[in-house]
Amino acid sequence: MRAIILPRFGADNLQLAELDKPMLKGMSKGMSKGMSKGMSKGGEVLVRFAAAAVNSRDAQIIAGTFSPDQPLPIVPVSDGAGIVEEVGKDVDGISIGDLVCPLFFPEWLSGEALADERRVSSGLEAPGVLREYGVYKPHQLIRVPEYLSAAEAACLPCAGLTAWTALVNYSSIGAGDWVLVQGTGGVSLFGLQFAKALGAKVIVTSGDDAKLEQALQLGADHGINYARQPEWGAVARELADGFGVHAVLDVGGTGTLAQSVAALRRGGHINVIGYFGGIDLGLNVFHLIERNAHIHGVAVGNRDGFEHMVAFLHQHEIHPVIGAEYPFAEAAGAIERVGDGSHIGKIVINMD
Repeated sequence: MRAIILPRFGADNLQLAELDKPMLKGMSKGMSKGMSKGMSKGGEVLVRFAAAAVNSRDAQIIAGTFSPDQPLPIVPVSDGAGIVEEVGKDVDGISIGDLVCPLFFPEWLSGEALADERRVSSGLEAPGVLREYGVYKPHQLIRVPEYLSAAEAACLPCAGLTAWTALVNYSSIGAGDWVLVQGTGGVSLFGLQFAKALGAKVIVTSGDDAKLEQALQLGADHGINYARQPEWGAVARELADGFGVHAVLDVGGTGTLAQSVAALRRGGHINVIGYFGGIDLGLNVFHLIERNAHIHGVAVGNRDGFEHMVAFLHQHEIHPVIGAEYPFAEAAGAIERVGDGSHIGKIVINMD
């Protein structure tokens, strides 16, 4: 099968390779494709990938800045979607032809990850999705809404679930609440779409007026250009009825957290999901106390959350925002595009 592998760190080192097609347990390599389809033994599922969605984490892994001690080679990129091609005889709830996504954390099923649930992640410790086929246990896969394309479904495992976990699990956002999302990347636009479907009002920040206009077209109630209004936290606080926002999706870390606190109402939630502006928080503790602030570090989410998100997607028929699509042969270009920040929404690689 075709795959893209990373033998050495650096996007220039990504290589198109031919690897053995994975097989389900109990399947003989000598069996013909016609004989094998749907006949394998054991609780496994064979997925033929149709699309992959690139995250900033993927670009960092490939560059060697995220986990420089990671043994190589690896198949990179965590998020994808594909069609079930074979199922083991002990598999329930998944059928041939289903559109599925593998979990970002294949063993984090419910609750908080207090032990080894997050020890293995897709595209790093476990093979990623830049390959034609992958074999998974049934609990490592989620069936996704039929109205979504494979490219749209590929956006769900990291960006979609991170926004869902932040807004629903940690911040309990509901009708009439105010949410502030930073930027127009994948997580932020999922946050905008989920918040609006939950009945909340949304403020978006960006340094690009064109991107703010796109966010307003997607339903945002207000846009703030932080390049012109560097004290955007106070501006957001006034826009949110003068009391501040109930929740923030913070992607900037050092560069944005102080303004996130300034935008927050008392008892509000700051969900830290990125660190584009640096990793040192550097906060004034008094401001946290005065706001009675809740700060959450958000690392994607668990299977239960994914299933709840899928039910919500079914209900509201939300379509992920895809900024650009690339063919499989141009995967390196897609990864570089994510790194330069010029896009809006998600960057997708089509496998066919």
